[in-house]
Amino acid sequence: MTTPAEKRPAESRPGLSEVAPIARTERSAAKAHANAVRKERTRRLLLRLALFVVLPTALATAYYAFWASDQFESYSLFTVQSSELRPSLGMDGLLAGLAGGSGPGHDALAVRDYVLSRDMLARLDKEQGFIRHYKDPKHDFFSRLASDASFEDAYEYFALKVLADYDQVSGSVTVRVRAFDAKTAQSFVQSVIAYSEEMVNKLSERERRDRIAFAEADVKRAEERLALARKAIVALQQTHADFNPLQTATAAMTIRTALEAELAKARAELMQLKSFMKEDAPQARAVAEKVKSLSAQVSGESRRLVDPSKPNGLNTSLADFEGAMVEKEFAQKAYETAMADLEVARTDANRQHRYVALIARPSLADESTYPLRIRSVFTALILSFLTWGIVTMLIAAVREHARL
Repeated sequence: MTTPAEKRPAESRPGLSEVAPIARTERSAAKAHANAVRKERTRRLLLRLALFVVLPTALATAYYAFWASDQFESYSLFTVQSSELRPSLGMDGLLAGLAGGSGPGHDALAVRDYVLSRDMLARLDKEQGFIRHYKDPKHDFFSRLASDASFEDAYEYFALKVLADYDQVSGSVTVRVRAFDAKTAQSFVQSVIAYSEEMVNKLSERERRDRIAFAEADVKRAEERLALARKAIVALQQTHADFNPLQTATAAMTIRTALEAELAKARAELMQLKSFMKEDAPQARAVAEKVKSLSAQVSGESRRLVDPSKPNGLNTSLADFEGAMVEKEFAQKAYETAMADLEVARTDANRQHRYVALIARPSLADESTYPLRIRSVFTALILSFLTWGIVTMLIAAVREHARL
C-alpha cells in the first residue's frame, strides 16, 4: 500500500536544498525572540534595580551629605549616694539590704525613670524651651519635630533625643541628650541633673518627715492613752472616796491581824481566869467585856474589807483600782517606748540624707556626632537591596502562578 506522498511525482517533493534554509530561518527567528525576551527581562531588572536600589541610595546620599542637620550629643554620669550607715558585707548585711528593698540603687532607678518621664519633658519645655528648640524650622524636615505636633508626639520624639541608662554594677546613671546645638545639649543635660537632684531631695525630705510624723503620732496616741488611764484613776478615787484603796486595804488587813492576835490573847486570859474564878467575878467580867469588844472590832474590820451588803465596798474599789493601775502602768510603758522611738526616728532622720553625686560633668561636644552619615547611607543601600529582592521574588511568584 502506498501513501499519497509516494504517489506524488518526484519533481513535486521539496529537496534538501530547500529544507535547510527554512530551518535556519526558524532558528534565527527563535534566537532573535529569545534575545528580545532576555533584553526585556534585563531592562525590567535594571529598571527595578534603579527604582528600588539606586534611587533610594542616591536620595539617602544626597540627604545625609547636603541636607541632614548636624546634631550634637552631651552626656553626663552620676550616681545617688546616701549618708546612712551601710550594712556590713556579711550575710546579715546582705539579707538586711534585700529585705529593705531600698537604697542608693533603688533611688538611682527612680531617678532614671524620672529623667524619661513626661514630667521631665513638661518641665524642660516650660523652663528651657525644649520643644521649641526641636521645632525650629531652620533644621531639616526629617530631623526636627513637626510644628503641629501634640504633646504625645513630642514625648515620642523626646524618647529619641533623651536617653538614660542605669548600670547595675556601679549603680550609676548615664544621661545623653542630642540637640541641634552643642551648648543647648549641654544646657539640657545640666537641667536634667538639676531637676533630678531636686526630686531626690524632695523624696529624702518627705521620707524623713513621714518617719518623724509616724513616731509623733505614736507618742500622741500613747499620751492620750496615759491621760485616759489617769482620769480613770481619779474618777475611781472620787467615786470610792479613797485615794489608794490598795494602801487602805493593806492598813485594814494589818489592823485586823493585830486585833485578832489581841483577841486570841484575851480569850486565853479569860479561859485561864474561868478556871479558878467565877464568871461574875469583876476581873473575869472585865476580861469578858474586852473579848466582846475585840470581837466586835474584828468583825467591823472584816466587814470593812468585804461587805456583801455594800456594792461599793473596799473589795470592789480595790478590784476597780487594780485594773485602772494596770492600765496606767501599760500606758506609761507605751508612752516611754513611743518617746524613745521618736528620739530614734529624729536621730535617724537627721542622719539620713540622699544626694546626687556627679561622676562626669555634662560634656560639650566640639563636633557633631549625629547623624552617622556613612553608616546611614550604607544602611539605606542594604535596605534597598532587601526591598528589591523581595519585590523581584514577589513578581516572579505572581508570574509563575499566572502560568499555572
